[in-house]
Amino acid sequence: MTTFGDYQAPPFWRRPFFRRSAAQIAVVVGLLAVLSFFIGNASANLAKTSTTLGFGFIWSRASFELGEGITGFVAGDSVLAAFWAGIVNTLLVSLASIVTATVLGIAVGILRLSSNPLSRLLSSGYIELMRNIPLILQMLFWYAVITRSLPTPRKALSPIEGLYLTNRGVYFSVIQMPPSAFWALVALSVLLLATLAARATSRERTGSLGRLGDFRLAGAAVVAMLAVVLTTGSVDVPEIAGLNFKGGASITPEFTAVFLGLSIFSAAFIAENVRAGILGVSAGQKEAAASLGLRDGQTMRLVVLPQALKISVPPIASQYLDIVKNSSLAVAIAYPEIMRVATVVISEVGRSIEVIAIIMAVYLSISLAISALMNAYNKANLAKGT
Repeated sequence: MTTFGDYQAPPFWRRPFFRRSAAQIAVVVGLLAVLSFFIGNASANLAKTSTTLGFGFIWSRASFELGEGITGFVAGDSVLAAFWAGIVNTLLVSLASIVTATVLGIAVGILRLSSNPLSRLLSSGYIELMRNIPLILQMLFWYAVITRSLPTPRKALSPIEGLYLTNRGVYFSVIQMPPSAFWALVALSVLLLATLAARATSRERTGSLGRLGDFRLAGAAVVAMLAVVLTTGSVDVPEIAGLNFKGGASITPEFTAVFLGLSIFSAAFIAENVRAGILGVSAGQKEAAASLGLRDGQTMRLVVLPQALKISVPPIASQYLDIVKNSSLAVAIAYPEIMRVATVVISEVGRSIEVIAIIMAVYLSISLAISALMNAYNKANLAKGT
């Protein structure tokens, strides 16, 4: 014990630094002990069955079909190709659901604060209903509606020309074009986006709408894109052939059910996040906008929503992560996302530990990517000030 005059320093084990360090070391040691226990237990069980860990199975041939996907996977391709097809299917349905749920959620959140009592009642009923029904039940409901209520392809519903609704999916017309024309459209789209981004940056810095050349360049890109489509594209219309349609493009009942379930369910939570953000904007902001002569719609669009998004973005980002993770429930209706592929691979090769590790890494990577993008957007949004 150290003595300074009348003051006596406490023993080292009673000092805050030592106690904090000891607590952290104890936690780390405890976690390592738990991890070591599970690893040892797994190793012992694998040794009893003469099984070894390894990821060489991903190069073996897959003897199963997925039934749906844009990667072109067929039986006989590698297990790695099957995993890739499942990842693409997961990303496809998740991205479509994120976009739809965001648009629908913002609209419903605004309507719940509307001065119209009917709008408030309908939006409140939608939110309370969708939030309190399990997502998997909603997916099963939409799947049953599509497969049981819609007619066969020969009696398909056609609300507009070139669109057909059947119990085997939704069939619609598409524009086909040669690969060279497709890549030309990609290049023109990049040019258009770059021009719009330059205009937005110029407006943020100078407060003006940008140079006249920017408008001309953007207009030229749009005209060129239309010219490419009109001169090289052809419309592929689905036509009934036998018991089903041929030509055009289609969306399967499984994808449609998962998409509707994720979108409608998540939109209810996003609506509440948006409503909370709007309520978090000071009433003085609305009063100032009204004093300037702005109408209610202009006030909401120009004053309230930009500030509300600063509050709503973090919880909305959490909803995006939930959409990706909740897409795993699609296994209940056999949509071939990554979880469905994993269950099939486990039944085929029996490598449960390795397969689970793969899908955990996939979900972790997607979630970290979404979090990074949303954090970057939120940081840029906050940097603009209120």
